[in-house]
Amino acid sequence: MGSDKIIQPQWIGGYSKGLWNFISVNVGWMACVLGAARGYHWLGGVVVTSLFVIHILVIDRHNMSKIFIVAFATMVIGFFVDTALILLGAIEPNRWLIPAPLTTLWDIAIWANFSLALNSSLRFLQEKPLVAAVLGAIFAPGTYYAGAGLGALHISEPHFVSLLWVGGAWFFVMPCLSHIARRFYQPGLPSQKSFFGFKIDL
Repeated sequence: MGSDKIIQPQWIGGYSKGLWNFISVNVGWMACVLGAARGYHWLGGVVVTSLFVIHILVIDRHNMSKIFIVAFATMVIGFFVDTALILLGAIEPNRWLIPAPLTTLWDIAIWANFSLALNSSLRFLQEKPLVAAVLGAIFAPGTYYAGAGLGALHISEPHFVSLLWVGGAWFFVMPCLSHIARRFYQPGLPSQKSFFGFKIDL
């Protein structure tokens, strides 16, 4: 009985929070993409803001300032990455308020939403930059392609080349974001070297 009282809070504090984070990040992504596809561009911002409030109150209330710093850094990086992909002609998002060739607001909300995973469901990537790079290069193109399939953006022909640009960008973006999260959330860890300034640790 005593062991149950110890194990249950640990499970609630660990696995269930990671699962909730995984679900919430996907909910935020769907809200941004479907909102943009249906003309409700504001929907993603409203949902992502609500998910931030829940994340701070339920998941990580002791790191509120770090959450906003990492989110801001992620949005800035995301703004330049997707704007670069637009300038390269690889993608074109459905527009709202921000003119071409800059990326648009619902897309920036997706990056803010993604930042919530960096110290939760994707925390393990903070010390595995090579894994982060490979996973980013593999999964990011599928995410963009899914967004295009739902009608939120256009991927230029030939799709394969455009998605290669996306994967190439995320090969660098994912370890960079993981490193930023690591520096703010775990500042006491020794610095790593090798792969773009990170230790290659599989």
